[in-house]
Amino acid sequence: MNRKSRRAQKKAGGDGGLVRRSPTGFAGVTAISDMLLGLGGVRKVAPAEAPVAAAVDPVHSALAQLRLGETLATRLERLQASLAAAPHSDLLLHQVARLQVRLDRRADALITYRRMLALDPGHAEARHMVAVLAGEAPEKANEAYVAALFDAFADSFDEKLVGWLDYRAPQQVAAAVRTALGEGKVAARAIDLGCGTGLLAPELHGLVKHLDGVDLSPKMVEKARARKLYDTLTVGEIVAELGKHPAGYDLVAAADVLSYFGDLRGLFEAVRAALPDDGLFVATVEKGVGARYQAGKSGRYQHGEAYLRKRAAEAGFVVLSLDEIELRKEENRPVTGYVFALRAQETPESQSAKLSVTSLDDLVAGLTAPHAAAVAATARRMIGKDFSIGWAIDLGGNLASQAAELRQLAQHLDMVSEDASRSRRAFETGLYDDCDSDTVIAFLENRPDHYDLILAADPAVVQDDPAAFFSAVKIALALAGVFIGVFTGDAEALGAAAKAEGLFLLATEPLPDGSVCLIAES
Repeated sequence: MNRKSRRAQKKAGGDGGLVRRSPTGFAGVTAISDMLLGLGGVRKVAPAEAPVAAAVDPVHSALAQLRLGETLATRLERLQASLAAAPHSDLLLHQVARLQVRLDRRADALITYRRMLALDPGHAEARHMVAVLAGEAPEKANEAYVAALFDAFADSFDEKLVGWLDYRAPQQVAAAVRTALGEGKVAARAIDLGCGTGLLAPELHGLVKHLDGVDLSPKMVEKARARKLYDTLTVGEIVAELGKHPAGYDLVAAADVLSYFGDLRGLFEAVRAALPDDGLFVATVEKGVGARYQAGKSGRYQHGEAYLRKRAAEAGFVVLSLDEIELRKEENRPVTGYVFALRAQETPESQSAKLSVTSLDDLVAGLTAPHAAAVAATARRMIGKDFSIGWAIDLGGNLASQAAELRQLAQHLDMVSEDASRSRRAFETGLYDDCDSDTVIAFLENRPDHYDLILAADPAVVQDDPAAFFSAVKIALALAGVFIGVFTGDAEALGAAAKAEGLFLLATEPLPDGSVCLIAES
């Protein structure tokens, strides 16, 4: 599709077949913590008799969800009435908060969890959920919160997860392990991270000679020990446990565990250190978007495919497979995720991280432009205090020194440059979420309605065709998105070129060196 066709389609209301990804950290996914509320309205899922899923009647499904919502809302009203009579009841506050989360009443849940913290400042779940619901999620879930969560869930874990929720992660992990190992091959030593009650162990039977397990929850480990399928079992934190076994395993497996880690950098590095070259790491995650991780309303984390590939390469893994799967069902709806298989092997990214002698300050110094500070200040002024947007992009990669400031304005920061070495340098800083090497105009034209903020601190990105450049900006800007760029030349002519391509010109501001800062809106 050429540029004129894209513009015509966008003006007509089309989206070019692309769906703009949500910039928020909240996804419509409930989690294991929600199960502790009880599963009112959820019917038991019978095991599938055939690999082909039965057709789902969308009307029936919608009505079932409506009835479930009404049931939960009625229960919440009753609990709130009881809470009014006993406002300091930790049990009632806990039940109310979790129902509010299930009903997606995040603001109400935040208030309730804060009330719980006021009564008990050490309440692990309340501390974690307040951070998540306030948009300040930590890099991983609190260990005390996870241990308490699964201790409480241990006795009913297998029945609810397998019988009611059609839990498939162990089978998905085992299938990926079998493929990655190759026909007839087995791993000499393996470890099951976050082993829980041991559901993965029988699936790995015949694929490993020696299997260890580790989990934060003592009660979960007791259940796993009763299966008598592990050679050793440890109660502990998985990164710390991996650190005790350098190059000690041929296979590291994790089913439905990474959802309690946001930033996977430290975990991936620990797994890589526990594997020799050619060792395997197979795990599942809940599906996120882009090159970042997100914290869902449930307190669990989702990870995008681009993020997984980036972290794997940095840690010294090559991706053998990365497939979208259905992990389980929750409230009769599928929870989508990924199962990936990684092989421990040096990559250009990992070698660069180890061998580069360039400091971060030097890297950043090479990714700036004379007007970078002015562009960032204008962005801050246009977005406004205490507000943030979803997706932003640095055209040309000249705003690395302002990245921390821009992070206060946007949840996701990309960069694109025609210079591949510049994109590599930007990648090495770790300041951007995505770093691409492409012509700016082509890059923007392939991302209709994608960005809330487009920034250009270097006049060179306009090249010789302002009309084509502004047209591409118009295509890539989301509704009410803002463009801020520095240009050389006649301000009036530049403004006219922007307006001719459908942008709403907000201002052209002269800069001390005679260049112009142009501000426009979609």
